[in-house]
Amino acid sequence: MKFYKFLCHFVKLNSRKTALDEPLYKLSAGRSMVEMLGVLAIIGVLSVGALSGYSKAMFKYKLNKQTEQMNTIINAVARYHKDLRINDGSVSSISLIPILKKLNEIPQDMYIANNDQLIEDVFKNRYDIYHHSTGYIGIAVTLDSSGNSTQCQNLYMITKAFHADIDSIFLNYRTSDNSQSPASNQYGDKYCTSDETCLRNLTIAKAKELCSIFDENTTWWRLYIIWR
Repeated sequence: MKFYKFLCHFVKLNSRKTALDEPLYKLSAGRSMVEMLGVLAIIGVLSVGALSGYSKAMFKYKLNKQTEQMNTIINAVARYHKDLRINDGSVSSISLIPILKKLNEIPQDMYIANNDQLIEDVFKNRYDIYHHSTGYIGIAVTLDSSGNSTQCQNLYMITKAFHADIDSIFLNYRTSDNSQSPASNQYGDKYCTSDETCLRNLTIAKAKELCSIFDENTTWWRLYIIWR
C-alpha cells in the first residue's frame, strides 16, 4: 500500500502538462491592437467596394426604368397627338397629362401626389406634356442640377427610336447667371434636311456632345420633344 501511494505521488510530480491542464483564460489569448486595426481596414475596403458596386447597379436599374417610362410616354403622344390639339389660342399652352391619365397612358409610378399637370420619372425629372397655342404638341423634360449628362444621353438615345414619328428634339438650358441657351436641333424624318441633324443618324458620341452643356454653371436644363 505504501508503495502504491509512492507510485501515484511520483507519477503526479512527473506527468507532463497538456493544453487541457491550462486555465481557460490562458487558452483564450486576446488579439493585438495591430491585428484588430488590420481586420478593420480590410472590412472598410470591402465595404467601399460593395457600396460602389451597389451604386452602379442602382444607377443602371434607374436608367433602364427611365427608358421604360419614356418609351411609354412617347408612344402615347405619338399615337394620340393628332387628336390632342385642343388649344383654342386663349392660353399659351394646355397640359395634356390629365387627358392621358384618363386614357391610362401614364405609368402609375410617374404620378406626383396632388399634381395633375406634371409627372416625373425614376430620377425625379419632371415631364410636361402640352399643346402649345402655336399648334404643336410637346413633351418637356426638366432636369435640375442634381442630374447628369448620362441621363440626358439616355433620353436622346430613347427618342432616336422614334425618328419617324417625332418632328424635332432640342435642349434648352439655364446657367448660373440666369441666361438661357438652346442647343442644336435634331430633326425627325419629316423635317430632316442634312445627315448631321437627322435624329435617325444620332450617335452616342453626338448625344454625349449635345449633353456636355451640363456642368457646374448649369442650374437646369430642359429637353423638348416636338410634334408639329
